[in-house]
Amino acid sequence: MNPPRSSRGEDRFLWRNGEGRFVPKFSTKATWQAIRETAPTVQWYSMVWFKEEIPRCSFITWMAVLSRLPTKDRLASWGLAIPLQCVLCSAGQESHDHLFFQCSFVRDIWAHYCGSSIHVPPLSLQAVAGIVSSHQVVSSPGLPSVLKLLQQCIIYCVWRERNMRIFQQSSTSEAGVFARVDRLMRDRLISIPPSSPSSPSPLLVYFRLSPPVP
Repeated sequence: MNPPRSSRGEDRFLWRNGEGRFVPKFSTKATWQAIRETAPTVQWYSMVWFKEEIPRCSFITWMAVLSRLPTKDRLASWGLAIPLQCVLCSAGQESHDHLFFQCSFVRDIWAHYCGSSIHVPPLSLQAVAGIVSSHQVVSSPGLPSVLKLLQQCIIYCVWRERNMRIFQQSSTSEAGVFARVDRLMRDRLISIPPSSPSSPSPLLVYFRLSPPVP
């Protein structure tokens, strides 16, 4: 490295970009790409990360996709002696698949939205992904994002209800959980404009999907 000289101008900071060259502007993206450990893109990424998401809901969904939430079956696998019974339906053993899709309590919440787009309550995250990617849904402006957000809100509210029952000994009905999901959906979608002047607003798309709150 050549020593600094006044004839060469003043010293200045340069930032290394993703290609290894030094540039005058800092880029968060280039820095992240340089330091992170790369891996193939997973198929479910768009079900978790999208611009209409609610951060706290997408985080819980991300943990659910990876099966990293501390469900009872997972706690038992760590050696904890705990009852495995689901606190929502008192019928099955609590696991990620059971808690968010197969539990009768949760299936009743999904049933509120069954109609032209969701024919039957989905049994897994993969089933929701299949619904979102279907031609009928993809061809309806705004509907894929609404369905992805709906999945996340249901997962978040179910996880919240499960924790309330275990740690605070308080519970609400299926209608109460449905009302929480509906409130989250409305509060988020009301701030999102239509994708184009000719497209319906996401909130209107949701109103067509959702029945009135009981």
